[in-house]
Amino acid sequence: MNAKTHSHSDHSHHSHDHPSASHSSYQKLWVSFWIIAAFMLLEIVCGWLFHSLTLMSDGFHMLSDAVSLGLSAFAISLGARRATVAKTFGFKRFEILAAFGNGLTLVLLSLMILVQAITRLFHPIVIDAKSMLWVASLGLLVNIGIAWWLHQGEDEKTLNEESAFLHVLGDLGASLAAIVAGILIITRGWTWSDPVLSMVIAIVIAVGGFRVMQRSGHILVEGTPEGVELESVRVSILTNQQVRNVHDLHMWTMNGRDLYLSAHIETDPGESTEKAVMAALTESLTRDFHVNHLTLQVGHCVEADCLNNCESA
Repeated sequence: MNAKTHSHSDHSHHSHDHPSASHSSYQKLWVSFWIIAAFMLLEIVCGWLFHSLTLMSDGFHMLSDAVSLGLSAFAISLGARRATVAKTFGFKRFEILAAFGNGLTLVLLSLMILVQAITRLFHPIVIDAKSMLWVASLGLLVNIGIAWWLHQGEDEKTLNEESAFLHVLGDLGASLAAIVAGILIITRGWTWSDPVLSMVIAIVIAVGGFRVMQRSGHILVEGTPEGVELESVRVSILTNQQVRNVHDLHMWTMNGRDLYLSAHIETDPGESTEKAVMAALTESLTRDFHVNHLTLQVGHCVEADCLNNCESA
């Protein structure tokens, strides 16, 4: 459109709804961190003593779990801080940075386990399967309890909280693999089952980590939030009979949960029209698309050819 044929007012509208921090999630993550950290030491030491790669892998994965849970809890506390003059959007982005870091550690950890498992296939060693079985069984119970606890509460989780939960699920799977390997070694003498099952669980963990990195990366580059069709938002705005055109429409999220929207709206001339449009769009966009932070800049057309261009745009 030709800028000379438009008159742009300085009116803009901001709608902000700042949700409070999830204190229950914060407390769950910290308590889970200390439980995981304590059991991590037990598994690593026992895995080394019993020569079990699966058990040691589970222990090292618990190490990444402890880091993940601690980082996630720290990100939640940091994200709850108020915006400052230097950081006008606040600290919510730290939750997504933590999620990306968690996903990256999952992938790197999986690669480490795969290398060790392949080495163990060619250089097998004697494994104390009975002791390994007892420790892995205890680890399974611990992980089931923590996974169930983290899953309780709010139905809608941030990607940061989800990535921490995936870490625990991955560790649960590793404990289960160690149990199966212990049973196979005791009943069948299949020592190869220890590295093979380690490889299987490593692949599963890597896939989960890659997906977390993919989703958090999409948020970090301010992509359109998951589950939102930008064209549907545009159509919804244009259904208002007083709206002639909409452009510079953007939607993004800071932490995977709060939605932001900004747009430039063209309307018929008149301050009363602009106020009515802003009020109507604020209500509809908040209701239909769950937008938490809304910024609308309203301009208006002043010539007949401009109106025709707006209507056909």
